[in-house]
Amino acid sequence: MDDDALAAPASPRSVSLAVVQEFEPARQAAGQAELPSYEARVPERLNNYNLPRDRREAVAKVALLKEQFPTFANKSADDLEDLLRFEDLFQAHIDGLEQVQLMRTLEYELREENERLAEVNLSAEEELRKMRDNVAELQMFASSLTTRLYELVQEHLDLQKPYAPNVLLARMRDEAAALDQQTEALAARFMDGAAAGDAIECEEFVRQYKELRTRYHATDLRCSAASAAYKNGSLAGVPLSMDR
Repeated sequence: MDDDALAAPASPRSVSLAVVQEFEPARQAAGQAELPSYEARVPERLNNYNLPRDRREAVAKVALLKEQFPTFANKSADDLEDLLRFEDLFQAHIDGLEQVQLMRTLEYELREENERLAEVNLSAEEELRKMRDNVAELQMFASSLTTRLYELVQEHLDLQKPYAPNVLLARMRDEAAALDQQTEALAARFMDGAAAGDAIECEEFVRQYKELRTRYHATDLRCSAASAAYKNGSLAGVPLSMDR
């Protein structure tokens, strides 16, 4: 294309002939030809009204046309004008491009695969619903068993509470204090009876007093030893409640 053809408006046939002269037949390499990159859009029309005035811009557009649509290189000027004039003819030519056919083949294969996967998913819908219902029932059963387990553990802890170390220690202290009060009461009765002339036998008093004091000191000694062991951690405790 020369500068005069780009600078001055010319007839549609002269412009088309000038553009067609720039095309060369697409050459395929030996063996399988690599498909050129394809931009899915209709090429911009080159005519008297939008023909670029800058030669470099025109050369760039023609090079882009050659690269992405090499089949236009074999078209005559009349064929190119018909393609630009009739949209259905242009669309038919685009549909015949190898890139478009490959794209539509891939689109068809993807649609078929999607339909196949959809059928597989739909066929498994009933089984999945049954499995979901079964899982829900098992979850409810497991929840009831867990609740029952917590109830049994709490009952077990309640049964252990009277035998907890601190409770046993308190009972031993109370028992020791009760024995001490009994000995004091026995001594007070003996003294009051002696003053009133109605005292119990001395030997009986000594026997009862020694028995009570012996029990008191034994209980107090056990309570002191158990309390010391409980404080230093050698006597294990029983929890009073269970954290859920």
